[in-house]
Amino acid sequence: MASIELDIWRGEWGLASIDLECLRVLTYMKFIGVPVKVRESNNPFFTPKGTLPVMRDGRTILSNFEEVIEHLKALTAEASAFNQFLRDKLYPAYIFALWVDERNYSEMTRPTYAKALPIPFNFYYPSRYHKSAKEMIDALFGEHTDLIEVEKTIYSEADKCLQALSDRLGESEYFFGNRPSSFDATVFAYLAPLFKAPFPNATLTNSVKSITNLSRFVARINQKNFRHVTDEYNKQNSSKKQSSGTQSDREVGNFPNQTRNKLLAALFAAIAMTGYALANGLFQVNFKEEFQHSQDYDMFENEEDDN
Repeated sequence: MASIELDIWRGEWGLASIDLECLRVLTYMKFIGVPVKVRESNNPFFTPKGTLPVMRDGRTILSNFEEVIEHLKALTAEASAFNQFLRDKLYPAYIFALWVDERNYSEMTRPTYAKALPIPFNFYYPSRYHKSAKEMIDALFGEHTDLIEVEKTIYSEADKCLQALSDRLGESEYFFGNRPSSFDATVFAYLAPLFKAPFPNATLTNSVKSITNLSRFVARINQKNFRHVTDEYNKQNSSKKQSSGTQSDREVGNFPNQTRNKLLAALFAAIAMTGYALANGLFQVNFKEEFQHSQDYDMFENEEDDN
């Protein structure tokens, strides 16, 4: 998508423009967070109506405040529609891949969350998320539907969504203009785990990685904003590999003690979790409710509700 350009009268007196209408349009665009390339053309002679400002969005050329407002509302509506499209088509596939696919869950998702959580919660939350995810899928497809058929349907719909995203992005750096928006953040949050996580069953991951411009999009966002995280992760992995030989020798000698410690930890966790549940009740996390009642993301986060 071509970036939005705005031709205006130059600024003076500490203001962005000396002209009322130019300042009006520019201020509104700042209010709603529209990425725009401003040009101080200072010459209305060659404009369509002989006036400034002039806003250009691809082939669309607008020359007054009211036209600009209507056009930007249409862009907002498009971003909102894409957000809902993600929730309807890609979110079920994302949840299925992480939490419902038994191989992915047992070999990757559950160990990852259990490692991050403290005892005794590492025994509770992964199982709870797993159960909630299956409840969401059952609500969408029916409790007694064959899981293999569900997987085929979910991933087929996800493929369509990914292709639509690819078509919308095209050769642009971002989805809606020359600067990132909240929609770019949303897409990155969906796709990055599918690129980075080591899924044993990589059906959805392979679909994402096969689309070149989406792959570049994820890599670009990650490089610009989270390079330090990636560098630290690679550094830690490199250190672990270097020390793995010595550690393996120690673990052989400590195997009986490690087994005993794990059994005791599990027993303690079960007792602590039971006491915690009886005293406070169990915290409920429901992917089904999140899916049904989730609100759309706004591309322009600062836009007022009545616009």
